[in-house]
Amino acid sequence: MVTAKFIGNKGCISQQVFQWDYGQELAIENSEIDIPDGTEAQFYQGDLSHRAYISSGHVPIPDIMLQSSADITVYLYVTSRTSGETVLSIVIPVIERPQPEDYILPEYKEYQRLIPRGGDLGQVLRKASNEDYDTEWNDPMPADMEEMTDEEIDAMFMEDQMT
Repeated sequence: MVTAKFIGNKGCISQQVFQWDYGQELAIENSEIDIPDGTEAQFYQGDLSHRAYISSGHVPIPDIMLQSSADITVYLYVTSRTSGETVLSIVIPVIERPQPEDYILPEYKEYQRLIPRGGDLGQVLRKASNEDYDTEWNDPMPADMEEMTDEEIDAMFMEDQMT
């Protein structure tokens, strides 16, 4: 696990990870900004990008990004019905090392042995408790988001245009 600690600022450099690791997660500690479950974490590394959602202050780091020694940048993006805002940015340094002989790339079928069984298409793996390796499959959408009809969406945008 990699920890990013914020003390009164909106950007930080986290602990480092090693190239070719897998199953890593980012823990975010910030006493000044409330980061609710479901906050979007946008990961960037060169041409790669990935979106995941915060759960209990944690978010999984994409394994594919740990295959490169380039730093990973993460933006935490909080949304509401009428706006969105990047509230924090994190740089995760990746320490270069040789590829292990027995490393299994995510695109290979053997990689599935590293992922817990279960889950449906589109679900994400999240920590179920503070115990190591205690995980569960969940839908990626935040639980507090409500479904909206097309008419409600149109009305919301009409209100924004009139103000």
